[in-house]
Amino acid sequence: MRVIAIDAGATKVSGGVVEKVNDTTFELVDPAVEIRYQEHPKFNLKFLPVPLDDQYSQTKIDRSEKQQGDVYIDCVLQVINSLTNDKPFHFGIAIAGIKDLANRGIKIMANGPRIPDFSNRIEANIKKAMPQLESDANMCLWGEEYAKDGALRHIENAYYLGGGTGTADGLKLKMNLISFDNVSSWIGKAIELKISNGQSLERYSSMSGINHLRSSLTNEEIGVVLGGLLFERISTVYSGWKNQYIIDRDLQSTHDYYHTLLDRIVLGQQLSIFLRSNDGQNIYKSMRAELTKLCFSAEKQIKRHFIVNDNFKSDRLFFSNLREAPIIGMGAKVWMEKC
Repeated sequence: MRVIAIDAGATKVSGGVVEKVNDTTFELVDPAVEIRYQEHPKFNLKFLPVPLDDQYSQTKIDRSEKQQGDVYIDCVLQVINSLTNDKPFHFGIAIAGIKDLANRGIKIMANGPRIPDFSNRIEANIKKAMPQLESDANMCLWGEEYAKDGALRHIENAYYLGGGTGTADGLKLKMNLISFDNVSSWIGKAIELKISNGQSLERYSSMSGINHLRSSLTNEEIGVVLGGLLFERISTVYSGWKNQYIIDRDLQSTHDYYHTLLDRIVLGQQLSIFLRSNDGQNIYKSMRAELTKLCFSAEKQIKRHFIVNDNFKSDRLFFSNLREAPIIGMGAKVWMEKC
């Protein structure tokens, strides 16, 4: 049985056939197939996503948004059809955006169109029932856990931050992969957290946000905010939320993982590549300096765990090269649940 895994992001659809190596390892058979939405003949370059406040107010989907959603659906179907080879298959789709309660439609999409009937339309075209939609952030986490060279393998406690058009947050605590949706009572996603000027932390951790900010801020200023976000993750996991940022809901100050120290912070996707480039190295240096400063001044347990010779321990920060993480993660989940 062939397993097809799809990663439908904000700017492109990628997919591939994922094979099982053993119970804890999965791999992509061939290079991923990729289609960018803007390559579609009906893609609307002038389309602007509905403001998030209006989306949360359930503003009606107009003709322009519906047509842009049609493009997204068609691109997903093209990738699926290119991978089936007329053979029996199982499949799964990881997609950006907030899903409905049944995880079958996209009701909130920051960087694209809402598609509330997403699953119905896919099923109608391929004549096959599909499993619930998965979070692209969660599948990045799964990919880093189950790929042969995944950055989370054999790591007990970690935070994952993947940056592309948006930001993917994930946690691994006490050897368990944890979706931010399941611990939302005590920690917020980057897109939810805001600094004092009202800007979301997603702007400082996604490549689309960073590229926009560089026209008005220095690399050092961007790096300081990014370093602060990473420290907040360390601090919140270890000793609870301390109101470091603005968030439009209440967070508990205690949780079940209290006094857990992160063994690794994984930077993934385009963000990982950028911070190691000549173009991004100053942001990285500033980020690391801010992270070092904050850990040095934190509780002694945090300082001892992360600082050595007045520097941030090199093995606590890890750059992932696994761009296919959400595809491999999605494939692994299908194998475990359907095969």
